[in-house]
Amino acid sequence: MALVDEVKSRSDIVQVISDYVDLDTSSRQPKALCPFHSERSPSFVIYPESGSWRCFGSCADGGDVISFMMKKENLSFVEALENLANRAGIKVEERNNEPRKKPVTGLIQANEIASEYFLSRLKAPIGVETLEYLKDRGIDIETAVRRGLGLAPSGMETLSGHLRTRNVQARTARDAGLITRKDDGSWRDMFTGRLTIEIRDARDRIIGYGARTLDGSEPKYLNTPQTDAFDKSSIMYGLNWAAESIRDSNEAVVVEGYMDVITAHEHGFTNVVASMGTAVTAQQLDSLSRHATSGGPGTVILCLDSDAAGEAATMRALESVTAELNSGRRKGLEVKVARPDGGKDPDEAIRSDPDSWRASLTAAEPLLDYLIVAKSKLHNLESGQGIADFANSVAPLIYNITNDYDQDRYWSTISKLAGVTEQRLKSIVDKPRSTSRKGSRSGLVGFGNNTRRNASFKRESSSQFMDSGRISSDQVSEVLNTTGGDALEEHLLALVLQLDDLREHAIAMPPEFLHQSDNRALFTAWQSSAKLGGISPELGEDLTEKAHRLAEHELPPSDQARHVEEVTQCVMRLRERHSRKIKVLEKERLEEYKELDSEEAEELLRQSLLPNENLRKAMTGRA
Repeated sequence: MALVDEVKSRSDIVQVISDYVDLDTSSRQPKALCPFHSERSPSFVIYPESGSWRCFGSCADGGDVISFMMKKENLSFVEALENLANRAGIKVEERNNEPRKKPVTGLIQANEIASEYFLSRLKAPIGVETLEYLKDRGIDIETAVRRGLGLAPSGMETLSGHLRTRNVQARTARDAGLITRKDDGSWRDMFTGRLTIEIRDARDRIIGYGARTLDGSEPKYLNTPQTDAFDKSSIMYGLNWAAESIRDSNEAVVVEGYMDVITAHEHGFTNVVASMGTAVTAQQLDSLSRHATSGGPGTVILCLDSDAAGEAATMRALESVTAELNSGRRKGLEVKVARPDGGKDPDEAIRSDPDSWRASLTAAEPLLDYLIVAKSKLHNLESGQGIADFANSVAPLIYNITNDYDQDRYWSTISKLAGVTEQRLKSIVDKPRSTSRKGSRSGLVGFGNNTRRNASFKRESSSQFMDSGRISSDQVSEVLNTTGGDALEEHLLALVLQLDDLREHAIAMPPEFLHQSDNRALFTAWQSSAKLGGISPELGEDLTEKAHRLAEHELPPSDQARHVEEVTQCVMRLRERHSRKIKVLEKERLEEYKELDSEEAEELLRQSLLPNENLRKAMTGRA
């Protein structure tokens, strides 16, 4: 039995949810005030027989025990699965007799021992000069301890020696990124002569370090290399401190440096994080979105250093963020750009004038507005070629906007900046080309080379499957040959995981249409990254195995048009099925109204109208 199935079968959904909400268990389906939005009458219902829950109020969400834990505790799929497994007494490590990678906890323990060493060196006489450097930046020893600062000294004294005295194996220290092997085969510390900065994940575990040079040598900053615990592209520095504040304010501020974050938090700006580099990745944006939009529409403010604005790398990074927002996968999230007054970086701006920095955040402008003006300054708008280059540099961003009104508004802005009419402007830009590409199996980096093959699609059913006007459940089950899973959901996943050029035809589907939490987690991961193999470590062993299986099924021979039709039919069937399920649940819910007094029944009926309207829009394609 897969871990997902075992966790769901051994988790009492009523007992789990009762730890978070005050349940009324007088009826067959326990109910409560929804824990995800404010309401006066209970619209949150649990269905013990199916192990599911649904809100009939304004959030209109639902799922199983795993999706509840993910939403309530703001956990990833793997984290929620481990949480529930531990709760049910399932020993994850003992479920598989095959050799496993070294547990991440070993790396965490090594990092914790290193942290003790770095702090002890900062407090020792050898750390006097480092403490003076910190004092000049407004950080005393108490703040250094609170924010996880330390010292990796130069000279004879080494971290590697300390780790040996604490029985940390050289392999574990290497896997944690704390030591590295020299050309002569000996070991040396990864960081020497540097100020060390703990990097913690959202669960407050030390997963790696940043290290700043103290003698002016290059590079100025070093990070822990990629490890099983540390992935620079998915970590937001300071999120362990900022998560609660971001959820409360529905706003996150992203800066570039470690010291920017520390200074911000020490001065009361508790929703500030750093992106571990100049670019904000799709994974980092997903993480911020989950926190900032947990209570409604949210905002992410990118605070650019003065020396970064206008740089080509910064422009590319901001364009990438714009494309992620235009994809529609992060509804309710707005991204803005702020510039501290006087061209100062956040650390200096906050220490010199906190009120001025706060005002710069309030004055932050929408990302696309900023990008257009910034790009206009990179071209000579006094020449025809300069105007054409400027227009073509921003045109792809505008064409990706789905709202016609917003497109017109931005064309008007660009027209005024360029000093030409909108008609003339549109005549000189390159028209958007189709984003579809030839069918490719390259969308799953790292998955396609596995020689292990699972049961393939049955050839004899392919013609019947493809020529039918609709896809039947029997046909999907036969073609996919699944055992115990949801055939329709898994067929859609197999298609989109294997064929890059189907992405645009399924990317906008709400994940809620997938009722199996593991399938929903896979689909969400695919929505967030064109290359699922690049984020497979985040999926966990059980879910990664399923991704391998779906990615290796042999699809029936077909052409692009037929594959597009298959995906479209799958999405339509999932939408219809989701609709039918909600209607059945609503019918049961309406039966309960008869037992209530008129005022409470009226309130429940009012709450049910919003999800009905949302469902109607989804069914008619106007969501």
